[in-house]
Amino acid sequence: MADLLRSFTRSLQTGYIDKSVLSNQDYQPELLVNQKKPPKKVLSTLLHEFDNCSQFFISVAFITTSGVAVIINKLKELEDRKIQGKVLVSQYLNFTQPEALKRLMQFENIDLRIATKGNAHTKGYIFKGKEYYNLIVGSSNLTAQALSTNKEWNIKVSALDESGIVEKVMREFAELQWFTKL
Repeated sequence: MADLLRSFTRSLQTGYIDKSVLSNQDYQPELLVNQKKPPKKVLSTLLHEFDNCSQFFISVAFITTSGVAVIINKLKELEDRKIQGKVLVSQYLNFTQPEALKRLMQFENIDLRIATKGNAHTKGYIFKGKEYYNLIVGSSNLTAQALSTNKEWNIKVSALDESGIVEKVMREFAELQWFTKL
């Protein structure tokens, strides 16, 4: 744990105080955008996080079949590894596609819920690791365009399990559990 704390401290220094401080890039805060040069996609980060998580939580306003399609193989791997996940989605502007929900419902490891009232417009991806969380919050819904081509801004931060930000984010996520279970 002491080594992890040192790594986090140095990464915080790099990200928030002095970019010249050498630190573990995995823990540094990062702006995630889709860009052509050098090639980079929000999707790549999500797939990496799925590979390394012990649990995941997603809360987005929109889910499309194209969004599910770009992560479907990873979701199958997570199901095979018995990694549990929760996905919250809204009917905001009736943009979420029923077929996308049907595809997600086939996974036994995913607790899928939908907001049938209100205008939930959240966009967050939470990945629990062994001793820390990676939180991605920004503008990307679960659509192929948002994860691969649209100009989207998302911030990725890492925080230890007992941190204030993890407590606040997970409390906020839990408050959304009034969504209807599918």
